[in-house]
Order: sequence, then structure tokens, then C-alpha cells
Amino acid sequence: MTHEFEGPERLSADEWVNLIDAIAAGRGSTVFQEEPDEDPYWPSDSYRAKPSLEDIQEQIRREQAIIDDKLQSGSPIYAVTAYGPNRVHITTCHHVRPTLDRFEAWAPVVHGYSTLRPATLSVTKMPRLFTRQEAEALNSYVACTACSPELNHHRKTFSFPVRPMKAKSFGPHHIGRTVFTLEGEELGHFVSHQRIVTAQGIRSITTTTLRVLEGHGDCEEQFIVAPRESA
Repeated sequence: MTHEFEGPERLSADEWVNLIDAIAAGRGSTVFQEEPDEDPYWPSDSYRAKPSLEDIQEQIRREQAIIDDKLQSGSPIYAVTAYGPNRVHITTCHHVRPTLDRFEAWAPVVHGYSTLRPATLSVTKMPRLFTRQEAEALNSYVACTACSPELNHHRKTFSFPVRPMKAKSFGPHHIGRTVFTLEGEELGHFVSHQRIVTAQGIRSITTTTLRVLEGHGDCEEQFIVAPRESA
């Protein structure tokens, strides 16, 4: 399957709200009691206290420091995006440059702070930065055709037998193993799994280190689980 590269990956609406909540956490509940209705763009009945502009700027500085430390490590660094398969780029590639400058990534939020809406604004995700060795250790990847990074493969496929399965087929025996999309995007390691009986049938909820995967009778999406020995 061919995937067109769609530009820097952006935080989803839920990821954006969770990040804003995390930035604002610890500022106390008195903000809502003192100024409950002053900001029509930030409904107090749905979200935590709105983080101050200083809180957001501090978050930007933290993110930039993480990236700068990695880029200044002295080793060649590659950026990996995940629209479909893991796509590997050099850090000067125009596809990933916007994600490396966190001040640029957050600029719409900073400039639009006075009318900031929790569920409508977003920022590009923090880049996934790897050394050459770490990039080659990925179970699968595709080299970006725009920047042509120096890698062992142009397209690396899974290093283990692929047996696609639906999320409803996951079980406790998968905990600790890595799950991927069919295209090779890593979805994290299994942390927990539960099944819930509803009027519509059995619904499964699997939590990984990166996201929550839900399965039910009508869900046709399939995933790949790495063998335990490859974890």
C-alpha cells in the first residue's frame, strides 16, 4: 500500500487536551472559583484551569531542550515519522524541520493565546529522534525519498512472521509485547487488557504505552503483535 507523506504529524484533539491539562496541572482549583466565566473560549465545566502563557512558554523550552540535547549528542540523528510505515528522515529534511523547532510548532498557540480553544488548536508532535543504530533496530521502516538518509535498507520489512489479528483477539498473554499497525507503525508495548460484556457483545480495551486500542464485533482493523522473544 502506498502512503503519501502528509507533513508533520499533529497531536490529536485528545492528545492536545491532555497536554494542556498536564501543563496546567497543579495550578489549583481556585482559578475557576475566582474567574469562572471570564474566558468564553475555555469552558470551565469541561477542562482544567487554562495554563498561563508563561506555563506554555516553559513547556516549549522543555521540549526544545530535549531536542537540542539529542541533536548535539555528536552522533548522526534521524527523525522518524509514522504516516503509515515508520518513515526515516535526516534532521534537515523539509518534512521534519517544523517539528524540530518547538517555538515554531507552538507559535499558533502563543499568538492565539487570548482566544485559545482546548479542542480546536493543536501542535505538531514531538519528533521521534534516533541514532543510526536505533533506526536500524526498528522492525520496519521506509527511507524518505526526499532526503535519502543513509540506511541499510530503503524499505525494511518485519523481522518476524506477520500474523495480523483484530484488537478483540488480544489477551493478557500479550502483555509486555509490542504491537504495530499492518504498515509497521509501532503502537507501544501492551500494558493491560480487559474485556467488557455489553448488550452489543464483547468489547475489548487494550492499553499500550502509547495509546488505547478498542475492539468489538464490528471492528475490522487489524494489528501485528511481535513475538515475545523479539520484545
